[in-house]
Amino acid sequence: MKPMSLMHELPAMKILQLSGSNLSSPYHFLRSQKVLAASRQVHKISVQVLEKTAAEETVTSSFASFIHGVRPEHLSEVVRHRSKRMILDSIGVGLVGSTTRVFNIALRYCQLYASNAVSSVYGRKGLKLSPTLAAFTNGIAAHSMDFDDTWHPATHPSGAVLPALLAASQMLPPSSKPDGLDFLLAFNVGIEVQGRLMRFSTEAHNIPKRFHPPSVVGTMGSAAATAKLLSLNETQCAHALAIAASLAGAPMANAATQAKPLHIGNATRLGLEAALLAARGMEASPLILDDIPGCSGFSAFYGEYQPKPLPLPANSHEFLLEKQDVAFKRFPAHLGMHWIVDAAMSARNLLINYSGSFSPSLIRAILLRIPVSKYINRPFPESEHQARHSFQFNACTALLDGEVGLNSFTDGCIHRRELMELLAKVLVEHPEDNLANFDKMYGEVALVLENGDVLTGRCDTFYGHWRKPLSRESLLKKFRSNASHVLPEDKVNSIIMTVENLENLPDSSQLASSL
Repeated sequence: MKPMSLMHELPAMKILQLSGSNLSSPYHFLRSQKVLAASRQVHKISVQVLEKTAAEETVTSSFASFIHGVRPEHLSEVVRHRSKRMILDSIGVGLVGSTTRVFNIALRYCQLYASNAVSSVYGRKGLKLSPTLAAFTNGIAAHSMDFDDTWHPATHPSGAVLPALLAASQMLPPSSKPDGLDFLLAFNVGIEVQGRLMRFSTEAHNIPKRFHPPSVVGTMGSAAATAKLLSLNETQCAHALAIAASLAGAPMANAATQAKPLHIGNATRLGLEAALLAARGMEASPLILDDIPGCSGFSAFYGEYQPKPLPLPANSHEFLLEKQDVAFKRFPAHLGMHWIVDAAMSARNLLINYSGSFSPSLIRAILLRIPVSKYINRPFPESEHQARHSFQFNACTALLDGEVGLNSFTDGCIHRRELMELLAKVLVEHPEDNLANFDKMYGEVALVLENGDVLTGRCDTFYGHWRKPLSRESLLKKFRSNASHVLPEDKVNSIIMTVENLENLPDSSQLASSL
């Protein structure tokens, strides 16, 4: 890939080659000011920061060095294979997500700002938006049904990165177009940065309570991926991460609402904007990832913060994706629902074997044994987004219909009388050993029959989890089903071929143009 010299969105922009000394210039400036004498604590912190910056490599600078220095040859075959599966799945859920109401609301908003329209929109042939707004709308599409991939520690990694890269690849002039291997590397940089950041705190390992993780680590991952695709230097990469940190965050209170998809849309858009601002010369804290007492950077988002440097690859680098695969969802709902649906299906089959058919009238009570997680414990959901985040709804839908799919979350299905009657029979228990952690939780559904018998289904690992990954056939079936909602069969097959042979694509913007 040639170095970027011009961008359609910012025609006057050149990538600024900032000197290494600029990395600590804000602190040199502060030290030189007499006003610091008025606050001994601030002065003490500033001196500590200066000494650390001068004496040793910082966590932040190590991440910047990695983003700038990692090369395609550092991608193992396993990482290439897994990341291409992620890209294909994310495109598929984005395409079917382009049929949703929340996507259309966002798209109509973005069309108010039609300047610099060079980047494609999922499922809208011929329609283009500015790069940042295209990333925003496509990010919303990816999470509009909660159908996107999930990683451990908990986040949705692909939807926060891929739309930014697709938009940026179309933004660059013909002389600077990244090829498919450049694109795949940038995608993996964005995934790797998210994974490393989440390992800075044990809090990140559990189902979230305070903020939605992709709105934080996803924004950082988008900035890192875009910085790599745009060939920013180390200093600019560090500033991109720091700028992104100031644009990050979204509260969990907006889970199960139309606002939740905005978390992914904003993460991918704002990460792209952070990289573009850094490329134009904007500076931010050179210690954003470091743990500086009394002056929180990224540590503001997590307790028990213990940052670790990201080593610069030498001859090889083991990406986290090599050791920790992602989970792909079989139906569009929160990941936790997949355990309870599979447990409910087991219980349903037991009842059919017991009585010859599934008859709700035989059931006195339905006992769900689930982890404690307030935002996915919803006894009577009233909207599609609440239903996607309801253990009760998904268990009862699986019992009643023998499956959960796209149509399960329509108004007609959510409010039908038969389902309401089953929901009224649900009781919930929270066993101490059932942890709110996607690597440790389980789901149990016990049917207490009118005659006193109890039939129990349990799921420890659902099909699609990283311990039981989808086969290629299953992943392609999901993609074809999703993409066919907006694309003809020949286009669907073309995208599959393009993604599976991404390393050989001479111009990565061809992928975005095909969507």
